[in-house]
Amino acid sequence: MYRIRQILLPSVFIICAIVFFELATLVQSGCTGTNDETNVRHTAINPNEQQEQAAEIPERIVSMSPNLTEIIYALGADDLLVAVDDYSVYPPEAADKPKVGNYLDPNLEALAAIHPDLVLVVDNDEHMAEILTGLGLHYRSFANDSIREILLSIEDLGTLLGHPDEAQRIIDKFQNARIEVATRLQGMEPRSVALVVGRNPGRLQDIYVAGAGNYLSEMIGIAGGRNIFSDQEIVWPQVGVEAFIGADPEIIIDSTLSKGATEEEFSALASDWEELGTIKAVQDGNIIVPEEGWFQIPGANLDRILMLVAHWIHPDIFPEVVSPYALSGAPETPGNEQETDNPVSAIPER
Repeated sequence: MYRIRQILLPSVFIICAIVFFELATLVQSGCTGTNDETNVRHTAINPNEQQEQAAEIPERIVSMSPNLTEIIYALGADDLLVAVDDYSVYPPEAADKPKVGNYLDPNLEALAAIHPDLVLVVDNDEHMAEILTGLGLHYRSFANDSIREILLSIEDLGTLLGHPDEAQRIIDKFQNARIEVATRLQGMEPRSVALVVGRNPGRLQDIYVAGAGNYLSEMIGIAGGRNIFSDQEIVWPQVGVEAFIGADPEIIIDSTLSKGATEEEFSALASDWEELGTIKAVQDGNIIVPEEGWFQIPGANLDRILMLVAHWIHPDIFPEVVSPYALSGAPETPGNEQETDNPVSAIPER
């Protein structure tokens, strides 16, 4: 019996996940990873304007990345947000914002017509930076590969948008979750995990996995797992089935997403792994096919992502899981947390 989550995705998130994957693959291929202790801050690609931008809070912001959109809403600064990219689907209210295309196909006319004070991008999106420079638009870029970079981006966005206390609250929630997970896992041996971020549904080919230097690999380590591909220097390496046979993981998390996927299609995705019937994950039925779209967004819900990954790796210790968004599509507000099919663990706040 395979473990398949029961929260269905908006189909547009499928492309959203591919966006982060393609950006990292195209720009960072061959780069070594950053660990959680690396001192990396966001990059201001146009440094001559950095001091001017920091002097006052921008009033008209465009977000060109789903994780930045999610952080802005979590900060309570969405009143400053005048447009978002096509892939910003969390929180659900983001769908009501005007759209300005995406990093591959930005709507230049819409961007220029909105007259933003500031456009926010991720720091590996050089293509978008060049476009914004050509339009004469101010922009700031933020790193989102490692957990440390994401936390620093949250802090910097909070300062930039005038919500430093809210930013610290988000950061504290993750740090508290990390402490909680470490406390519960005392004395536990790590379990070997493979996290698949993309492949061809229907066959085990063109398999891309989480290597070193990304926040999902770090989450696995914190959550009591051992990423079998953490020795790969490429952030999102392509591997063959022989790599899975050789490493023999106890758990496979296959986050490959198909547009408009049904429950039957998600089940079929899990069944593909029966081809490797000799490895532990298949024999024990530990093929996990997530349908939680939010877990792949390196944004404001790192605490919930950590608890979810811990649940997948050690379900006996973490039997509960919480979605940051109500199943009805309403955003979570204090006191409005909604349980999924597997109830949630509360994260203590300072």
